[in-house]
Amino acid sequence: MRNNFLGWMIALGVILGGSATAGTFGKVVAIGGSASDLALDEPRGVLYIANYTANRVEVMSLANLTVQTSINVASQPSGLALSPDGRYLVVTHYGNFVAPASPNNGLTVIDLTTNGKQTFVLGNPPLGVAFGLDNKALVVTSQEFILFDPITGTTQVLDTVAGVTAKTLPQPPATFPLTILGASMSTSQDGLVIYGLTDTLRFRYYVNTKTLQSVGYTASPPLGPRVVTVSADGSSWAGGWALFSSGGSLVGQFPNALGALNIGSLAMDNKRGLMYAQVPEAGSATTSAAPVLQIVDSDNLTVREKIQLSENLAGKSVIASDANTMYSISDSGVTVFPIGSLDQAHRVVASQEDVIFRGNFCDRRVASQQITIVNPGGGRTAFTLSTTTAGVTISPSSGITPATVRISVDPTAFQNQKGTVAALINVKSAQAVNLPTQIRVLINNREPDQRGTFFDIPGKLVDILPDPSRDRFYVLRQDKNQVLVFDGTNFSQVATLRTGNTPTQMAITFDKRYLLVGADNSQLLYVYDLETLQSLQPVAMPGGHYPRSVASSAKAILVANRVSGSVHTIDRVDLGTRQATQLPTLGVFANDVDQNTNLVASPNGSSIMAASANGNLWLYNANADTFTVSRKDGTSLSGAYAASSFDQFVVGGTLYNSSLVSVAKFDASTGTTSGFAFIDGSAIRTNAPDPASPGNIQRVDLTTATGIRTTRFAEAPLTGVTGFVFTRTLAPLYSRNSIVSLSVSGFTVLPWTYDDSVAPPRIDRVVSSADLAQGVAPGGLVTIVGANLSPVNAASREIPLPTALADSCLTVNGLPVPIVFVSPKQINAQLPFEAVGNVTLIVRTPGGVSDNFNLVILPTAPRVFLSGNAGDVDNLPTLVRNTNNLLVTDTNPVHRGDVVTIYLTGMGTVTPAAPAGQPAPTDPLATAIVQPDVTLGGVHLPLYFAGLSPGQVGVYQIDVSIPANTPTGLTIPLTINQGGQATTINIRVVN
Repeated sequence: MRNNFLGWMIALGVILGGSATAGTFGKVVAIGGSASDLALDEPRGVLYIANYTANRVEVMSLANLTVQTSINVASQPSGLALSPDGRYLVVTHYGNFVAPASPNNGLTVIDLTTNGKQTFVLGNPPLGVAFGLDNKALVVTSQEFILFDPITGTTQVLDTVAGVTAKTLPQPPATFPLTILGASMSTSQDGLVIYGLTDTLRFRYYVNTKTLQSVGYTASPPLGPRVVTVSADGSSWAGGWALFSSGGSLVGQFPNALGALNIGSLAMDNKRGLMYAQVPEAGSATTSAAPVLQIVDSDNLTVREKIQLSENLAGKSVIASDANTMYSISDSGVTVFPIGSLDQAHRVVASQEDVIFRGNFCDRRVASQQITIVNPGGGRTAFTLSTTTAGVTISPSSGITPATVRISVDPTAFQNQKGTVAALINVKSAQAVNLPTQIRVLINNREPDQRGTFFDIPGKLVDILPDPSRDRFYVLRQDKNQVLVFDGTNFSQVATLRTGNTPTQMAITFDKRYLLVGADNSQLLYVYDLETLQSLQPVAMPGGHYPRSVASSAKAILVANRVSGSVHTIDRVDLGTRQATQLPTLGVFANDVDQNTNLVASPNGSSIMAASANGNLWLYNANADTFTVSRKDGTSLSGAYAASSFDQFVVGGTLYNSSLVSVAKFDASTGTTSGFAFIDGSAIRTNAPDPASPGNIQRVDLTTATGIRTTRFAEAPLTGVTGFVFTRTLAPLYSRNSIVSLSVSGFTVLPWTYDDSVAPPRIDRVVSSADLAQGVAPGGLVTIVGANLSPVNAASREIPLPTALADSCLTVNGLPVPIVFVSPKQINAQLPFEAVGNVTLIVRTPGGVSDNFNLVILPTAPRVFLSGNAGDVDNLPTLVRNTNNLLVTDTNPVHRGDVVTIYLTGMGTVTPAAPAGQPAPTDPLATAIVQPDVTLGGVHLPLYFAGLSPGQVGVYQIDVSIPANTPTGLTIPLTINQGGQATTINIRVVN
């Protein structure tokens, strides 16, 4: 019967997913009253609903979601709990202090096996009830914590509210109330621990030991919604807008919470590691704002998806044991969510967050890219796309998922903006239950003198930090609660580290072993091992302290906090104990800082500067192990911040000495300083007049604070925002090969010698990228060999391929060429399909324009890639046996009867036509117009397909079978002849 029941529930989830009100998720079941609590009885196939205003318990069928019967009870049924053995349903009655020692303040016990009822009078109003594994109920009243046995009807007072409060450290304020007015409780899945939330107290009850503990106080705003949800093993729990560890540390919180006790809900989905939450934000119009259910990670509240609701949730939520259905109290009664069938509901998402258009001085054509709009569950959902940015067009602008959409950009509309313009495309759907995110369109229109290559990193980036002893760097992505780790040699992402909610700043310990990350919505300082890139035990901050900024000197690790209260502080971290303590004073100065305070340590560990948005500056001296300087020479501070090993400091556009006295001002005519970095005895700084302009980078003479050799780069660096006015956007890498700047699209990489004069580029020869032999064809991959072809090494990570990379671009008879890779001595690119015959190649770099290089592009020039490797052997021909999908080698030879795929380039034009730089189509396949003749040992091989390899750029493939009469041997010649051009490789063939 159990399996049949679950089967019906799964089927019901499908129905609900398809029949919910258009654009909203879940089915509302009205109860004709006000629901105050829920209890799920899966063996009986019912949900019990406390109808507070109708003085009854509604019994809703899980099979058809209708209220089939009701149980009349005493007035004001406020809470429900079902015993683990399924026998007893306990109902609390809240008399609102008007009738003490009467049934209005009592418990009703319903024996579900006999339908018998019994009411027990309590001396104080009961506010909540929850069962532990021992089949005894913990009852919270306005003044006491009671253990109730439904079998005997006996009660045991565990402690008073005042008693539990008195045992809490730190001690509560003198005005802490001795009575409470509301409570919510929830039990872990194993039944061993109960967590609860009252107006002023958070508590934990261990079932086995009958131990009751306070784990902290509630906050401002109140922890609303007043709902508690617990992880399966009780190691974490959430109450209201906050997520806590079992020890009471605030792991994360929903930003800007309204704190309304009666709006919203929470439920942990332990099967999926998720939490479903409606937590209204402050400033929202609670009666008119569309309610939204957030699906977040249950460990750090990272938002995965936002789902539209038909009405506000209003209390407890419970999830079925199979995790397919969630039942939530809502305004009308109960909303039922088929969470296991969310993929079958209408949803709309874009295939990518960002779309990049890299205009350049070689390419002024209207450019187009394709993206797909899909329903993640595979269904068909209508959508519309729109933008207000002139010069950006969308075709089609509406459709039904899955759909391919072409986004086009006319560079002439942006010809006066030489940085990167960020346009937004709005995604809307009247059917979708989710709130689709916008698509960011990045349009760069650089000039030849603008240095650097920008890399796309979607999301909100707020900090960058170079590793002082490893050639890599770290970027904070705040909207996804991540540290992104990048290799400094090729700028590829090598790791992702999960952080607390809303990370704000990073620091590396003075011994260079650990990465520390602070956050604006977590009371933990996260710690990572830089050798293993593994997360370690975090540092617990004092209660109410949010570690927004962190810095490490040779003596101390300091943290500047946003504190829940009127005074914000600087704390000291002990990594050994993983604890932080508030400094009693900042030397002779009061420990009272602006909540927008940033710290930065000098590289030699001698000092830490603190800069506050309200104009205050402090200096910690590691030798004295205390703060020795405090100054305020203005009303505000903002912009870049940095500290040197030579007792110099920078905040915004000002250079300070070791006493934090202003000694010089930087030129502000080109914009506020965004990034600043001391390098030995010199420095560099970046700025821009606005986000759509080029960035400016210049070396700084620290004796005069004057800029030297100002150089424009590809796009503007990031700037501060309200509440986070300080910026660290510049990272000179340890290898001293490159400088990385956070910028509009993600980050921009500049060569260390970005301002050196650059010699003009020179082309020496052009060969096939497959085997570096002479002979190239339209659509093929080619390698240009020469000198000064690029200031840095860079490989494109984008599809379609850009026509400019790392300050270099290439044209064939004036036609832009898609580029795969650039370095000072080599460019790899794909020849346009239109390029054939006698052509002229030109390379343009910041150093100038190369001399014309005359080249003959043949109609066909097949060349097999010699890029395979097997074990210690490399430079192998890329032939793959279809029987095992392994490369052909002497130990994995071709067999008679095999089907073999040959990967090559240079097979020329195809049908249907495929644009250069774009991945080859999969349906229909792009077939070579001139078909090849393939022989092995003189035997003609039957041909299955010859054309572009699906999904690849510039890569072709030939599929052939090996006849039974093929000669065998160690070096049998395989020859590909196409259009009079031939290439031969030797392979081993066996019987």
